[in-house]
Amino acid sequence: MKLFNCKINVNYWFIFPVALIAINIAKADPASKVARLSYIENIVSFLPGGEKKWVKASVNRPLIPGDSLWVDKNSRAELQLGSATVRLNGLTNTKILNLNNKINQFQLTQGTLLLTVYRSKPEQKYEIDTPNLALTFSKKGLYRVDVDKNSTVVSIRKGEANVYAKNSALKLREGLSCRFTGTNLKDYQCKAIGPMDEFDRWSLKRDQRIEKASSTKHVSSAVIGYEDLEFYGKWKSVKKYGYVWIPDDVEEDWVPYRTGRWVWIQQWGWTWVDEQPWGFAPFHYGRWTYIEKRWVWVPGPVDVEPLYAPALVAFVGDRNFQLEVTTGTVGIAWFPLGPGDIYIPPYDVSRHYFTQINISNTVINNTYINKIYNDRSVNINYQNINVSNAITAVPTQTFIQSQPVSSATVQVSEETIEKAPVSSFASVAPESASLLGSTETDVQPAQDITDRSTIVKTEPAAQPVPFSKEKQLLEKNPGEPLSAEETQNLQEESVKPTQLQLVDPKASPQPVEETKQPVQEPEVQQPEVQPSQPEVQQAPEVQEQPEVQQPEVQPSQPEVQQAPEVQEQPEVQQPEVQPFQPDVQQAPEVQEQPEVQQPEVQPSQPDVQQAPEVQEQPEVQQPEVQPSQPDVQQAPEVQEQPEVQQPEVQPSQPEVQQAPEVQEQPEVQQPEVQPDVQQTPEIQDQ
Repeated sequence: MKLFNCKINVNYWFIFPVALIAINIAKADPASKVARLSYIENIVSFLPGGEKKWVKASVNRPLIPGDSLWVDKNSRAELQLGSATVRLNGLTNTKILNLNNKINQFQLTQGTLLLTVYRSKPEQKYEIDTPNLALTFSKKGLYRVDVDKNSTVVSIRKGEANVYAKNSALKLREGLSCRFTGTNLKDYQCKAIGPMDEFDRWSLKRDQRIEKASSTKHVSSAVIGYEDLEFYGKWKSVKKYGYVWIPDDVEEDWVPYRTGRWVWIQQWGWTWVDEQPWGFAPFHYGRWTYIEKRWVWVPGPVDVEPLYAPALVAFVGDRNFQLEVTTGTVGIAWFPLGPGDIYIPPYDVSRHYFTQINISNTVINNTYINKIYNDRSVNINYQNINVSNAITAVPTQTFIQSQPVSSATVQVSEETIEKAPVSSFASVAPESASLLGSTETDVQPAQDITDRSTIVKTEPAAQPVPFSKEKQLLEKNPGEPLSAEETQNLQEESVKPTQLQLVDPKASPQPVEETKQPVQEPEVQQPEVQPSQPEVQQAPEVQEQPEVQQPEVQPSQPEVQQAPEVQEQPEVQQPEVQPFQPDVQQAPEVQEQPEVQQPEVQPSQPDVQQAPEVQEQPEVQQPEVQPSQPDVQQAPEVQEQPEVQQPEVQPSQPEVQQAPEVQEQPEVQQPEVQPDVQQTPEIQDQ
């Protein structure tokens, strides 16, 4: 076993007085959290903070404040936060504003965002900021937000939340779906939440997958991506380390940190992005070891919340040693850290952070940690450096250009490895391609979507500056992220975003009124809800479909038991208030039944337009008006059909038994669309 020196210059803070040390160190510690882009369906584009070039999004990319995602039409994406998951539907634009142990804050300027909180902490908050309001919550539950060009719809299947705007605040309870227009919370309409749509059901299945995972018996539930371990490998108890995880379906000569690429992420530095569907948790937490002729992952203590690391590896060579590879060029090489190996972050950290990031990811002696922290010239004995085939090397340009590693590996002679020092980071400066980490794309949101003004309750974190402004400073100390002081100086030079309106209403949030009269907005009534556009945000304008008749509100339906409830919402004339139904995919079915003529709904009976509420009556033989089309059923133009003579349906007689001829349509059977309402997942306490 050979000893390798990891010599790093003593950090500047040791020359200052103790009081000043504490202040500087507190500022130096990075946020301990990132978001993992864990799922991509079809086309999703990514914009690194501070940049202008959109690129194709990559699974397992760690996301930080300032990063943006655009989910294209008929596409979906998922972000894992550890204790919560964010899912995005098609035609959605979102940006991360804050990500730390106190708040997870997202900006949503268009589309649908569904957030499931699995575990709650008193100090942990979530905030979703839209052009109409800022939504905050902290309890575990199911929260959905839909944003179109005129309004924001908030739906809470489980939990409770507050909404804030200019000089006002409201409290939303579980089971409500509320639509807001304007920026003062005066124009809103609330109703009982309806059945799930396709996007809700898809999200539910993803949640159920997480609930089935039993990996938390062997790994902390705070490890982002632990759920995937259940489906892509197996756990085995070994005498020396306890339970270890063994990946399935990997080649016999497979080595950790070889199937993926390196990207540069501001604040964190060189970061590993793995290609495997399970490739997040085992590469940012824990350690790897080689036993029984295969690599196994050893997690940190189960009862300790771990800190994220950009890559738990050590590098062969440093800025004073050029690593020659067999191709005759200069390369970069690395190997995975083993159990008990010290991890030295490439960014400035305090003693506490240095200790926590090690003891939360491996079993290691505190005395040893303090020794390395105080003296970086101490010889470090790395377990895996002498394991056959453990070292991965690539040409320097492959590394810097963020190209796939597996297809570009080269050999390094044993003699070269013996001579080379070992470093805690790759001592090469990044380029623009390093930050992007993927190929450029033209699929991106329109500028009027990204530039929309947004209400915020919590002041966002300082956004990253353009890489072009950092480049010169990064070249001074290749491979090291900028210090907190350097970053702050650059941020002060940059123009702060003007699209954010910070609000701080003094009044305590008041409960919403479910029967508040909404403001009529004809321009929101959009008819173009095509079946090929499940994520159409313009569904509210469904006024150009006069043929969509509402047959279910027949005066011949004596068994309409919920009519009184419908009468409690005479003002509900707003079709788009269906936060849980953004993808109105069944609208065409309603259009196929023009022959079902609706009796003339008198203007004095606005409650007749709330027919969608009458969903618990399978005996009503009515044409297929699916619950996923409540917007279509509320079209106010239904009153413009004088050719159908309706008996006098008095507002006080919801059980009117006229028009028996409508009962002669037995062939039009309405399916029972009630099961969806009962699919609300139970968020288990963990």
